[in-house]
Amino acid sequence: MEKKTIEEIKKLIECIGLNVDVNEYIKELKKNKDKILSNTDFKKMVNFHKALGHRSRYLIYNLIKKKKMCICELNVIIDLAQPTISHHVKILEQADLIEGIKNGKFTHYQIIKEIN
Repeated sequence: MEKKTIEEIKKLIECIGLNVDVNEYIKELKKNKDKILSNTDFKKMVNFHKALGHRSRYLIYNLIKKKKMCICELNVIIDLAQPTISHHVKILEQADLIEGIKNGKFTHYQIIKEIN
């Protein structure tokens, strides 16, 4: 177990009470953390939330939700450079929120995972 400061242990004991084995309690807390981190969907959910946690990506996602769009359409309505828009679209794709469908020389993006 990692070394904890006396102050951290005192706070923990005050919080959980004196009638609990602090070392066992900490082991149980860490076991819960490890279980969450080992969940295969954990990284996917983190990427999902990170993707939508950026203002521009959330805007792009919601625009694509209204209708399929290509980068050039997004470029006309969003005040960002085309490479920046492409970067944001790529992150949304990696989070499995949107997908690109090739149509001639253009790729149109559509929603594959809808959120409210």
